[in-house]
Amino acid sequence: MGLTLTRREGEELELTFSENMSVAELDALLRDGITISVRRIHEQHGSLQAKLHITAPRSVTIVRSELLGEQ
Repeated sequence: MGLTLTRREGEELELTFSENMSVAELDALLRDGITISVRRIHEQHGSLQAKLHITAPRSVTIVRSELLGEQ
C-alpha cells in the first residue's frame, strides 16, 4: 500500500524520519527502502503534472512542501 499524489512542475515533497524511530523501523527502512514511481505525466491547464506513487514504511512522513509553511 502506498500514497498516490500529483505534483506540478516546481512543486516538491519532503520525506522525513522520526527522531524516535525504533531499531526495527530503521531496519525495515534500510532493508525495504522507499520506492517512488511515476505513474503518469500529463498536461492540465497549460502545465505539466506528474502522478507519483510512493511506497514507504509507516515511520516515514510524506508532506507536500506547500503545507510546511502552514504548520
